[in-house]
Amino acid sequence: MKVYAYLHPQLNILCCAILPEAVPQGVQAIEFEVENLSDVIYDGTQIRLKTPEEKLNEQKQEKLQQLKQIFASKIAQTDYILIKIEEAKLLNQDIQPLLDRYATQLQERQQLRQHYEELKQAIQDATTLEELQSIVLEL
Repeated sequence: MKVYAYLHPQLNILCCAILPEAVPQGVQAIEFEVENLSDVIYDGTQIRLKTPEEKLNEQKQEKLQQLKQIFASKIAQTDYILIKIEEAKLLNQDIQPLLDRYATQLQERQQLRQHYEELKQAIQDATTLEELQSIVLEL
């Protein structure tokens, strides 16, 4: 899509218009061909398009945030087990029965953490948008 980017004369913020007539009179606009309006930025000195590296880093941060939310939701489902174990420790009780009782859940927590770390590393190591988009966030 074609957009016309300009700095708002009073607010000094980046604005984009779809039609050239929407640009205020007397304001210089730069015409860009973009897939997404968020590709146009003002870096403090010039209006320009994001570089591929900037787009990749932005997408990485979004994907890492999604992964973090999914992980937090999944791991929280068994937090009560750790609370029980810690409470038993504080009361000087034998925690072995709890460790035995919840061995499967504790092992699943460990596997969940390991898979989270692997996905996190894969996201950080991605070198292209295609590679990043191919990473499925399933825990």
